[in-house]
Amino acid sequence: MTINYNLAVSTSKPWTLFKLLLKWRGSIWKAVILELAVWLVFYGILSVIYRTALNPGQQRTFERIVQYCDSRLSYIPLNFMLGFFVTAVVNRWTYLYQIIGFIDNIGLMAAEYVRGRTEQARMYRRNIVRYCELAQVLVFRDISMRTRRRFPTLDTVVAAGFMMPHEKDRYDEIQYKYSKYWVPFQWAFSLTYEARKKGLIESDYYQVVVQDEIKKFRTGLAWICNYDWVPIPIMYPQLVCLAVHTYFLVCLLARQYVVSEHADNKTEVSFPNFKLIF
Repeated sequence: MTINYNLAVSTSKPWTLFKLLLKWRGSIWKAVILELAVWLVFYGILSVIYRTALNPGQQRTFERIVQYCDSRLSYIPLNFMLGFFVTAVVNRWTYLYQIIGFIDNIGLMAAEYVRGRTEQARMYRRNIVRYCELAQVLVFRDISMRTRRRFPTLDTVVAAGFMMPHEKDRYDEIQYKYSKYWVPFQWAFSLTYEARKKGLIESDYYQVVVQDEIKKFRTGLAWICNYDWVPIPIMYPQLVCLAVHTYFLVCLLARQYVVSEHADNKTEVSFPNFKLIF
């Protein structure tokens, strides 16, 4: 979830750090709070068992297990895998944001090159923009749950004004087993052709400029569909998830504070404060 936090950190003041760290919605705290609580419970159970339920011989055995796990913890290359995975996710998110598509450029090109103050010219400009926005709505309905809830059916798209009733009938008549997202773009291209024939677009060059802007918008939506259809290969999320959970599972033993005078760690601390941070 993307949460706007710019206002909270827009100025450098002593409490800015706390305003940033204490954000809850979309934060790391909200993402890991349940697993962190479970981990702390099991860590505490093992610590209590070690200190109260084991005899001296069993405690020495437990301490050797702790030292063994601690010495082998570096075998899990967690930093490398997390760095690779986070880089892939951030790059993917950044590229998707860049190609998400903004209708403003098409509106500017249509207003500039489809000339005329008549009702016909105005409708050409309006419908070119509307058809492109209609295609975006159709795409987002299938990749965004919020958009799907806003437009659960094509009738709601018609009610919102993105599609006319007769256009819906034409749209439904198309028998195609794959997505029909791009039909409104064909309608928009047809309008630019008709506008050129009727002289509302003064030259072929101006028509190409408008069409290129529509094609750029369509290409961005196509890439968004491709990224939605083909996610990151499942083996990578599985590998990272397995590595992270295995690492913290081993940490249940490796990060226990032992009280033996022969152990490397002789400090009696019951709460794993630094282990929660690092």
